[in-house]
Amino acid sequence: MSYAQFLPATAIALVLAAAQPALAAGGFECPKSTLEASQAATIRAALPTGDGLDAPDALDAAVDSLRAKGIGSGLIIDGVITAYCPSVAAQAGLTDAQKTEQLAGFASRVTRTVYSLDSEDAVILDVAFPPAILNVINDRADAAKVTPEAWVRGAVDAALK
Repeated sequence: MSYAQFLPATAIALVLAAAQPALAAGGFECPKSTLEASQAATIRAALPTGDGLDAPDALDAAVDSLRAKGIGSGLIIDGVITAYCPSVAAQAGLTDAQKTEQLAGFASRVTRTVYSLDSEDAVILDVAFPPAILNVINDRADAAKVTPEAWVRGAVDAALK
């Protein structure tokens, strides 16, 4: 497995992790981008304006355009989420928790979209674990010197053999 396969989970985790302190402090804030300025500008230029990111066809076209420019899946996900977040933050009718939920849902959709366009053979599952089980997964992944996602994938592969 390549490192790039784990970027979607990382992107979603970063969105949620960045939003949680903001909620605790009482205000919704968009996560900080990890992109270089030129990468962010290239991604923003390829994205539809207005509510275009909510349209699946427009999002697919933007992803295809960015791939044609040689931008990797993880950077596309980061850039699209970063570009979408200000529109969520500007929605005055939503609570901070609702904004966080909307951004997390969008991040999940973007991740599935980007990786489904990568390969028709790959399917991404969102699986929630109770905190106690997640702690065990993290401990075992650390011991194996792999990401939690890689450890879970390996455990599932081994269980299916």
